Amino acid sequence: MNHERRKHPRLNEPLPVIVRSTNRRGKPFQFPSITRDIGAGGLCAVAPGPLLPGEKINLHIRFAVPGSNPAQAPAASARAVVSRTENRPDGTCVFAASFLTRRAH
Repeated sequence: MNHERRKHPRLNEPLPVIVRSTNRRGKPFQFPSITRDIGAGGLCAVAPGPLLPGEKINLHIRFAVPGSNPAQAPAASARAVVSRTENRPDGTCVFAASFLTRRAH
């Protein structure tokens, strides 16, 4: 039995994403990641270090498929809020984020 609670279908293709925000001290940070999945309501990806639920982040997503030139792929920027995190033993963090706004490029 499937207990899926998602409101939107998900695309399980890896897409390049740049995550930007500021830490608790106000210092800006950014890191590249690859989505695990993405849908109209949000995405799941991996951060190189911990993120906190409720943290607001800016995302720049390239809709590049394997074998294509990512610089020529359509892109979208979105503001999002981290909704869920899972810290891993290697120090990375799997996070889910819900989109707040979307802007196509």
